Amino acid sequence: MARRVIVAFALGVVAAVGLLVAPAAGAAPITTFDVLQAMNDEQQEKYLAAHPELAIQLANTDPDAVRKEWATLDQADRTDAIDTLPEVVGNLDGVDYRDREKANRRALRKALATGKGELQKHPDDEQAKRVLGSLTAIQKTLKGKRTPARHLIALSLDRPPLAAIALGDLDSASVITFVVPGMGTYTDDMQLWTQSAQNLWDEQGEVGAPRGRAVVSWIGYVTPPPGVDAALGDYAARGAPLLTADLRGVNAVRMDAPPRAVNVVAHSYGTTTSANALSGARDLGVYAFVMLGSAGIEDRIPNAGALHVKHAYAGEAEADGEARFGRFTRRDPRSPSFGATVISVDGDAQAELLPVTGHAPVLHSPWNDDPLSSAWKHLANTALFEEKYAEHLSRYGYLDAYTESLRNAAIATVPGRDRLLLRGH
Repeated sequence: MARRVIVAFALGVVAAVGLLVAPAAGAAPITTFDVLQAMNDEQQEKYLAAHPELAIQLANTDPDAVRKEWATLDQADRTDAIDTLPEVVGNLDGVDYRDREKANRRALRKALATGKGELQKHPDDEQAKRVLGSLTAIQKTLKGKRTPARHLIALSLDRPPLAAIALGDLDSASVITFVVPGMGTYTDDMQLWTQSAQNLWDEQGEVGAPRGRAVVSWIGYVTPPPGVDAALGDYAARGAPLLTADLRGVNAVRMDAPPRAVNVVAHSYGTTTSANALSGARDLGVYAFVMLGSAGIEDRIPNAGALHVKHAYAGEAEADGEARFGRFTRRDPRSPSFGATVISVDGDAQAELLPVTGHAPVLHSPWNDDPLSSAWKHLANTALFEEKYAEHLSRYGYLDAYTESLRNAAIATVPGRDRLLLRGH
């Protein structure tokens, strides 16, 4: 029988944080550690199988405690833990990202096999189709040799699945940037959202960032669907703690060799979620927070200083007619009273930088820019295809390549380059 090292790991973590088990009436409290320590290996395994909530408790554990406990395991024991319960190890903030990647790749392979099997049994199950579609999109985003290498640093097998893909090595990167999406972006869009992260990584290099940098394509929360939900705060309230946890995880893993900068670039409703996360924690150490086409900041956050970041920036295109609808009950971060530095996103012909033409975050990828790709096969009429393709080529989102918006986001997230920023009004 395989050694269940995850049991030993769980023992160490729960001992460190003292997770409580409800005592009988009149009895003294005991910890989960006390319960597990009194069992033999077989009893421990049965207990963990019968109490899946322990995995949830582990996932919500202080990342510093996780880091210390993970460091006590040798490589053989780490491998055993990854093989035993990849869904837990892959999402444990405080575990180094190389090991999280191994666990999540394993969990993804397992989930894909299960999803395909379920769909074969129930071919009309629409939810099963959507889940498998998301998992397949995550897998395709990771395929092939790319610069920089892509790493699956988080995978939550919820419905819909959530994921985070790092472009670059988070264990060693000197500049780290999380890219947080807004309404209507789910993991079935993982390839296109990760294109925005790739664009930012590339552009950071153009403005002088060190090669050892990383950008995280973060779909780590359930975004609201397009419509009235984006004007409400429920999705942001649920998503903010998840972003906070992942930022704390970076700080824990990199405690001995911290990066020069950790940044957040957010679009639309992602700015609301990110602002909630940043304002609610003083210890995240974020260098730059860039808000693009913001759906608004909650009134309880009085100004940029309350975000606890070194620099706060906001930009919105004149052609963006949607962002303001999210601000019926929230504040525009570009307002003078809020205090964010306003950046330009409407293009600069002299600098050969394109304007943002609407509210979209990213509209272009090698796939849909190729007129021969399957993206255009549904347009059999030649005249209609030419019209739609020309329209596609004339539209740009906030994180599309060659836009002024992307250039400013890149500059803002590279320490020491802010003198190059193109200011807005």
